[in-house]
Amino acid sequence: MNFDKDNESVHHRDEHSASDFDNAKGGILGDSRILLRYLLKNIGAGDGYRIIFGSGITLPSKNNLTKNPFLKSDDAFIPHRHFSMSNGTYNLISDIQFYYKRSANPVFFGGNFSIEKPIRENEYFYMPRTSLKAVFSTIYKRFDKLDGSLDLSLGVESLSKEYWHGIPSPNSSALIITPSLGYLFSTSKGVLSISMQKPIFIEGSFNINEGDLDQSTSAWQMVLSFRSMVTKIVN
Repeated sequence: MNFDKDNESVHHRDEHSASDFDNAKGGILGDSRILLRYLLKNIGAGDGYRIIFGSGITLPSKNNLTKNPFLKSDDAFIPHRHFSMSNGTYNLISDIQFYYKRSANPVFFGGNFSIEKPIRENEYFYMPRTSLKAVFSTIYKRFDKLDGSLDLSLGVESLSKEYWHGIPSPNSSALIITPSLGYLFSTSKGVLSISMQKPIFIEGSFNINEGDLDQSTSAWQMVLSFRSMVTKIVN
């Protein structure tokens, strides 16, 4: 965060996630995930369903908040940070992917439903949100030289309240809708996907203006992904 002013405050100053602060451990790494997925049904080359069940766990990094940022001293907020790369908790993850593939456009459509829930509060008595997420997507084949396709999707995510020492944090719950437009094409090494996403904050802290400040929140996300199959060598 760049704050091009001299009058720093409890919220406004030059800082980044790699630096320590009064209520934060610095770092550049976020959470890691270990996921196992089981392909329940896959029609193969023809038209039909593809159903996948998944489960796993989130492993936290050390870059997290160490003290409630909403604490006050003499009825005034003390200097603090709200952001970190990790919540500092182990989270259980479950998901199901349900898609239908066919030979005519749209060649692929379906949805992915997932839940991520913390096992317990972290060592600093913070209990993060539970996330419920659904992503509905459809793919239209381009049949061009790149064997490309257009990927349209709509994500809906509901976030529950978060707690410090059992006390709910202000405006911590949220409802976010994320439309996405992407392009996927084949290369000699694998499949490359590029997509643009626009999160829209329907409910929660990013949807409101606290006080009389002239402020707003807007976000764009760009996602790059690459997928390649391991070649099996048979002697």
